[in-house]
Amino acid sequence: MDVRIASENDREKWNQFVDREGGSFHHYFEWKYYYEKNSLKHHFIPLIIEDNNADILGIFPLEENLRLIYNFLTSLPLGVSNGFLIKSDLGNKEKKMAIQSFLTYIDTNYSGSHSLFTIKEHLSFSEESIPPTQILLDNGYIWSDNTTTGLPCAHVLKLEKPFEQKIWMGLMDKSLRRRIRQARKNGAEIVVDHDFIYLDDFVEMQIQSYEKFGHHPTKDDITSIFSIFRKKIKLFVCLLNSKPISAALCYYTPTTVHCSMAPYNPIAKDYLTNTLPICASMRHACEQGYNYYDNGLTTTPEIAYHKEKFGAKKIPLRIYTKKFSPIKTGLNDAYDSIKQKGKKLVRLFKQ
Repeated sequence: MDVRIASENDREKWNQFVDREGGSFHHYFEWKYYYEKNSLKHHFIPLIIEDNNADILGIFPLEENLRLIYNFLTSLPLGVSNGFLIKSDLGNKEKKMAIQSFLTYIDTNYSGSHSLFTIKEHLSFSEESIPPTQILLDNGYIWSDNTTTGLPCAHVLKLEKPFEQKIWMGLMDKSLRRRIRQARKNGAEIVVDHDFIYLDDFVEMQIQSYEKFGHHPTKDDITSIFSIFRKKIKLFVCLLNSKPISAALCYYTPTTVHCSMAPYNPIAKDYLTNTLPICASMRHACEQGYNYYDNGLTTTPEIAYHKEKFGAKKIPLRIYTKKFSPIKTGLNDAYDSIKQKGKKLVRLFKQ
């Protein structure tokens, strides 16, 4: 099993493999175009394994983070479910061979020049929690044990029709339903923005949301997703007096809807922040026949408590890290610490 970096010519069969094998939205080849828009910050590395008939046996999209000191690798960090994706009908021996081929290729080509590699393993929403993948442990990867807290995690809702009976009345918290009805009664309404006429409002709210957590994306960082994935995304907008106050951007695969961004402005706090557009996108997903609704990354008990009111199931993420060089990793950490202190001083100076 030989590993190579996929080319543009592989895009169609790569995406067909993702859909056929139950991959996530963040496995799609088009993320290459997103990363190319900021090639000074990161690179997209789409690893692929094929058999003698050029049929794909596995894919492993990576991000190479470019740093001032030492670069590092991670499986695509933008979604909760990514990592390597292996052909499902392979036997256990062949699956291990495919994974080992990926790991050997990465060690051979990147361990000497990079500081570390982080893998967020692909999640199967149809399976119960399973133990860490042994082949990763055997190759020196350290599993971040989150069995005690269950965090970070994905919150996934298994969709069943009819929505009104199975989800709305069957799974969702009674007090949440009451508050949603009240918010609608008070004038909040939801529209599906097929033509993205509220894109500028969405971007403004999303940038404000990111900045709360110390991130500073550009407008192009967000709008490029709309241009690249236009046919695979939908935007749900909550309006009050015809003005947007919150929204939910959803990504679509054949089986799963992934709620990617759900920003809101301050006035939306009186209307359950982003709850209404999220609930509307859940209902839409169920009525359209999707199997799962992925409500995104959860990192705190407070957010977990809120998402579980929708009836979503908590699936802990499985994250592994391998330090190619403790010295290089330590230097990167020291640089990051100095950089963060510098940002704090700048903010204090501005105040």
